Amino acid sequence: MTPSEYRDRVLAGLRRLTPEEREAVRRELDGHIEDHMEALRELGYDEALAQERTMAAMGDPEEVSRELEKQYPLRWLILGRLAVVATVALCIQMMLGVGLLGMVWDSFAARIYPDEGTDLNTVVAQERVNIRIPVGNDVLRIYRVAVGQSGDELGVWEAEVSMCAYDRIPGGYVSNSIWSHTQVENPRGETQWSGGGRGSWWVEYTSKFAVLEPGDPYVTVTYDYLGQEISVELPLPEGAWS
Repeated sequence: MTPSEYRDRVLAGLRRLTPEEREAVRRELDGHIEDHMEALRELGYDEALAQERTMAAMGDPEEVSRELEKQYPLRWLILGRLAVVATVALCIQMMLGVGLLGMVWDSFAARIYPDEGTDLNTVVAQERVNIRIPVGNDVLRIYRVAVGQSGDELGVWEAEVSMCAYDRIPGGYVSNSIWSHTQVENPRGETQWSGGGRGSWWVEYTSKFAVLEPGDPYVTVTYDYLGQEISVELPLPEGAWS
């Protein structure tokens, strides 16, 4: 989503404001977005990534719009410049504050000891690993490899690779598109499905799968995006075929 698209979606829900009030909100949103992008540029983010992280941090535009609309149920206040600044900042801050402590803990846990559940119904072998791969301004961390069956197809063995991603800078925003360019392949180069996952501004979790044949010794995690190609071979855990 571009800054103009975000701004327009916020303004589309503001039905009770006068044209002058809407224009004041428009200017303040633009300024808030630009200030955030400029701060990220100063940290070394390129233009595209600074925009992506800024828009992720702004929160849902419809929710911001609803919060703004609540401030003027009877339109009893004619907004001055200072009131606009305070109101927009308050509504955005309310969005950023939702679940803030949980997101801080998630970001910390991803760096120290990530631990999400498995999507396999039956696990016959698994192993904790600690592989960290720089991906742009983010870090892709592989922390568990497991072998088992999902139950979708009887007799089909699968490898599950559990991963998380976070920004290299503590408190930075992780790309929410990282998993769409990450795959797990079996020794024949075949990929399977993606399991459940969750994420916030600061950390993303997912599991990726590949179908196995008995005796397969490894799977490979690949990433290919914006000229960066990564391939990491992961031995299957001991005891997978015993």
